[in-house]
Amino acid sequence: MSAPVPPPGRAPGRLSAYAPVPLVGVALLLVALIVLTPVLVTNSHQPGPGILTQAELVVDKTSGNASLHFYVWALGETIRYDQIRLGEASGFNWSGTTPIDWGALNWTVWHNGSDVLSVIVASAANPVALNISVHYISPAGSTWYVGLFAFYVTVTSPPLGESLYSATPTSGVAVTSPLAVSNDTLPVAILLADVGPGGAS
Repeated sequence: MSAPVPPPGRAPGRLSAYAPVPLVGVALLLVALIVLTPVLVTNSHQPGPGILTQAELVVDKTSGNASLHFYVWALGETIRYDQIRLGEASGFNWSGTTPIDWGALNWTVWHNGSDVLSVIVASAANPVALNISVHYISPAGSTWYVGLFAFYVTVTSPPLGESLYSATPTSGVAVTSPLAVSNDTLPVAILLADVGPGGAS
């Protein structure tokens, strides 16, 4: 009499009924990943400067609202900044497609926060320029995130709608312009430039 043939997908032997080969392989792979993968995010509430501490500007607007809304915060949602400064300039002549004299802008309104997660500003000025500097400090190091921006909203026709124009002179920062003001395109996030611990030069 011949020995019984084990069912397909199981290794021959007494333990194959309790530990199928695919399950054992997956478990070993997970153990290897846990042991060999370095810790990417520390358990500290103050990680060193990196991807989690990267500051961004989020720009939002709806067609029915006259104001632009600006949010300055970190990619990591619970990062506390040592300082966030956001200056506003308005009353300058810019139509969204012409060059801007960035040195001639008058920063008349400042929003300052110390030991904060974010700064949120609404502005009805059109056009409006922003001068942003964000400082992050931790036991592992510090850095500055900066950016100069200008925004202008214009009515487009046909069909009737709005477009958001953006500009920046900050090296390493990219903006998309123009953008239709709609739920499909806004809000838009813009990463600020990481200029290191020395700040902007």
